[in-house]
Amino acid sequence: SGTWHLTATGQTSWHGFAEAIFAEAVAAGKLARAPTVQAITTAEYPTPARRPAYSHLAVDKLESDFGIALPRWQDGLKRVIAAL
Repeated sequence: SGTWHLTATGQTSWHGFAEAIFAEAVAAGKLARAPTVQAITTAEYPTPARRPAYSHLAVDKLESDFGIALPRWQDGLKRVIAAL
């Protein structure tokens, strides 16, 4: 028993995710070139709710308890971009 996190493996930031989306779109021929994605700090993007400086969902327990291997988030992104 317990709590398991089911998500693709790997870590990135929102900035890294945006850059990966555009890079994959260019590689797939969906965009001619990737736009510039400007990184900002948490302080530059205020939200009403306080956010931790770093957080991620770890899938180690799920993979260990159930003997499964989850795909990398980059693989899912590639499939989604290809389907567009």
